Amino acid sequence: MTASLRYTRRRWLAAWASLGVAGCARAPDLVPGESGRVARIVDGDTLTLDTGLRVRLAEIEAPAVSYGDAFAAEAARLLEVAALGRTAKLYYGGLTRDRYQRALAHVIVNDETGADVWLNGYMIRQGGARVRTYPDNARRVRRLYPLEEEARGARRGLWALPDYRVRATGDLDGAPAFAILQGPLLGASPVAGDGFAHLTPAGVRLGIGDRLGEADSLLTLLAGRPLRVRGRIQTGEDDPAIRITHWGQVETPGAPSDRGDKT
Repeated sequence: MTASLRYTRRRWLAAWASLGVAGCARAPDLVPGESGRVARIVDGDTLTLDTGLRVRLAEIEAPAVSYGDAFAAEAARLLEVAALGRTAKLYYGGLTRDRYQRALAHVIVNDETGADVWLNGYMIRQGGARVRTYPDNARRVRRLYPLEEEARGARRGLWALPDYRVRATGDLDGAPAFAILQGPLLGASPVAGDGFAHLTPAGVRLGIGDRLGEADSLLTLLAGRPLRVRGRIQTGEDDPAIRITHWGQVETPGAPSDRGDKT
């Protein structure tokens, strides 16, 4: 490890500890998995262990170096500072492998003091990634959202760039394929299959799919209240919409969050 990396690591992790989040309970809500030394950082959400196992940090998405995304190199550097050369322990909260045979995991490493650092939460709180979950991997979404909200409020990392802003539902021109939209809830009605958030300049009309099951208890779905949804924007003859495959895609800003244990 270079002297520069050691200095940067101490500086970043000291800041992380000063936020009161260096410690992390040993993930009682997750299933323990493999361990190994972090040998390589690929992106701000992807690393390789010395065992050869490739690991994708679950429930987050960082800008991709391979696609030339804005803030991609900086995000990779954030993860390098926190993780490179450290022993990592993997924990699973859903699907354990993706189609590329990468482990989909929550990853905990130790800092210089021996305290746990939950890398998924670290990347979100430092503004190195956004929350992005799937139906088979959304165990900690309600713990990640408050960290993202804090990073966004402080304009940390990618949140300082207009490309990644939370857009109003009428602000769709030039929106990326994966976007975060917010507007007042205009109404909700049951639909068959998946749900849909229909985006209009006035707000969101929510179709609650029967595949979604009961709404997350931490959501407050009241007409007129802010609703935030994230996903791929679909366009067609009707209003633009985001398909809702699981409740983790939906937030009601200002509602209570699952702050459980610290990261």
